[in-house]
Amino acid sequence: MQFFGIAGQDRIKNILLRTVSAQRIPHAFLFAGPEGVGKRTTALAFFSFLVCEDPTENDSCGLCRACNMVDAGTFPDLAILQPEKGVIKIDAIRQATPRLQFEPLIGPWKGLIIDNADLMTLEAANAALKTLEEPPSKTLFILISSNPDVLPRTVISRCISLNFNRLSTEDVAAIVAEERGLSPAEIVDAAALSMGSPGRAIRLLDSPLMGERRAFIQTFLELGTKGLDQLLAFSKDVASSKGDEADVLLLLESLLQDIVHAASGSPDSDFCNYDMVEEIRGFANKIGIDKALAAVNAWTDWDYKRRYHPDLRAALDKVFLALGGDF
Repeated sequence: MQFFGIAGQDRIKNILLRTVSAQRIPHAFLFAGPEGVGKRTTALAFFSFLVCEDPTENDSCGLCRACNMVDAGTFPDLAILQPEKGVIKIDAIRQATPRLQFEPLIGPWKGLIIDNADLMTLEAANAALKTLEEPPSKTLFILISSNPDVLPRTVISRCISLNFNRLSTEDVAAIVAEERGLSPAEIVDAAALSMGSPGRAIRLLDSPLMGERRAFIQTFLELGTKGLDQLLAFSKDVASSKGDEADVLLLLESLLQDIVHAASGSPDSDFCNYDMVEEIRGFANKIGIDKALAAVNAWTDWDYKRRYHPDLRAALDKVFLALGGDF
């Protein structure tokens, strides 16, 4: 894994490289930002750079034994924790941290990457905090999160926070086109809906929802100015369908963002669903800016508490209750 292949995050890469050149590498980072913008890839590239046997000034070689082992997930001095069934429990932290107390097997660094760190239980976060407070030498911690506000403040305060950017629609299209061997024109819809995330765009390309997007939005906009009973019935129908909930949530988030853009008079170029601007503006004019913001705030509140109510219907119900119907 190399910095060379990471697009759109030059500011982050430069900060990390400066810490190495100044020989002032913090023991813990928090990589925060939207899903699918390169946080995990950057974490692996940075660790590869630290342990590379033949690095250049600005990157790892990508060819040595250490680089190959990091790429393959077999580097003995690097542990990567991910949620199991939507949560990271204290046992996973307890199993990963003792090895950090010993000298590296290959060296010169040891590392622990916690992906989706916001899904740690409170007990797991407190266990991680103990190690963060008294870090072993030459040990790098990287916490990765798309929802960092959920993390305990005591954990965040022990980390250097780096905020990753959303990419432009053009950058997303170019990245995905190169990976999939397609032309940017073929993926423009997915890139626009991705809200700056190549990972999301790739997922959308494989989703049947792309073919149903316009129908979903049209139904939402039609019901959004009718009775609450109809809205909640639609919520139940969508939640009980066999589609991928993550894709529907992504579409809902993009639509809510577009509704606020419309209600606040933003230009067409700001819209994710660029081919339905007229319909979305008409809906926004009916409900007004206050209702538009209430719907977005309801979504944000659900997203913040997602670990407690993760299902699609909970998200839809909160948004529809905020809209209220019968305008």
